[in-house]
Amino acid sequence: MERLAIFGGKPLRKKPFSGPVIVDSGERKRILGVLKRKEFSRFMGSPSGDIEKQLIMKSRDALAYNPQYFMFLGGKEVRRFEADFAAYFRVEYAVSVNSATSGLITALGACGIGPGDEVITTCLSFNATAISILGFNAIPVFVDISKDNFCLDPNEIEKKISKKTKAVLVVHLLGNAADMDSIMRIAKKNDLMVIEDCAQAPGVRYKNKYAGTIGDIGVFSFQETKNITTGEGGMIVTNNSSLAAKCRLIRNHGESIPQQGAGQEELVNIVGFNFRMTELTAAVGIEQLRKLSENNRIRNNNARYLCGELNKLKSIKIPASVVKPGTVCHLLPMIYDRKETGVQRSIIVKALRLEGIPVGTGYLKLIPENPLFLRKIAYGKKGCPFSCHFYNKKILYRRKDYPVAGDLIYNKFIWFYHINRPNTLRDMEDVVKAFKKVFSNIIKLKKYKEKNERLIYKW
Repeated sequence: MERLAIFGGKPLRKKPFSGPVIVDSGERKRILGVLKRKEFSRFMGSPSGDIEKQLIMKSRDALAYNPQYFMFLGGKEVRRFEADFAAYFRVEYAVSVNSATSGLITALGACGIGPGDEVITTCLSFNATAISILGFNAIPVFVDISKDNFCLDPNEIEKKISKKTKAVLVVHLLGNAADMDSIMRIAKKNDLMVIEDCAQAPGVRYKNKYAGTIGDIGVFSFQETKNITTGEGGMIVTNNSSLAAKCRLIRNHGESIPQQGAGQEELVNIVGFNFRMTELTAAVGIEQLRKLSENNRIRNNNARYLCGELNKLKSIKIPASVVKPGTVCHLLPMIYDRKETGVQRSIIVKALRLEGIPVGTGYLKLIPENPLFLRKIAYGKKGCPFSCHFYNKKILYRRKDYPVAGDLIYNKFIWFYHINRPNTLRDMEDVVKAFKKVFSNIIKLKKYKEKNERLIYKW
């Protein structure tokens, strides 16, 4: 039996896994074009004679429309990226933003969410999902997840609907699609807007539709760890011209556009931010989008191989949703059963890391356990928006309300991050070997005593 690195043995792998950033001559050529033209941003943030026409232009039409050097909808690279993105995901409108967080805030604002409103969302995601709800002073209402796909449990959604509920913010976590048929049925019955957070799900399909195109509006991320990456950035998609127009206004200093005669509905939430994407970012995005299908194919191939091999270990289970048709595995979630081994999960994780396999346990805590929510402190010192008189209601955030997500985060999840291209099946073989090496030493690991130490790993 080979000696584990945790006991001073030789690590199985010393070579770092590759990150997800894949660039080639396409990005270089397009970026050089932007540098040569010296056009870093061509957004115009003030009214023009045809502003109403621009606001409702379909993305493909906006690409061809160029009456002026500057345009409210941005420069050539921004509009090309939006048009290509809309075509890929088969929607009429794509609105680029400088981050997915900005995109979620914009989408919620376009949907009319405001003070006193509740938005139902998952307890298990990155904090930005919930923080975006605070953007227009609304209140996040967290619900538990389904153990099958780690996304919002429709049954839990129905339990939390109140007179103040105005929307559901769905997260397609880890590349798994949520149960959108049930969610859309609930939303229609209760007259709720549906926003899809697709930060980890570009290219995921749900019954032949792309995630992000089923609800009223979808939001994608291009942060460096995502399937498409521009460093930072995001995209909003919709088929609703009114929502698209509002998103375009919120993105680009929209408060300067409406005239004195504008109606109340036209003005709601048009507090314009600067969420605009640069020409350089869009140039990278155009070329990255062309790689998405191949990037996703490699992710799924690697995930399927690991699923087939690691599911042979009695104490590890990889959910069926990971290899379900339509899924695009963003990273590989495994369920660890301590009862099978008698060894704490933290020891298993440490042993794998020291063998050169960068695994983790997912998010450090549930979103509602963030001090911001536990202590109800967001804007100012008086508890806004939780204390807002428009809300006039007390909301509690308690771990016991999210038993499925809590059990996964604190007891069972083991995530392997590097299934992305350019990592190959040969790299995945090292992952399998390391797992087998660790689990063949379970008896010895039972005797291991943890120390208070922090391991830092370079990706």
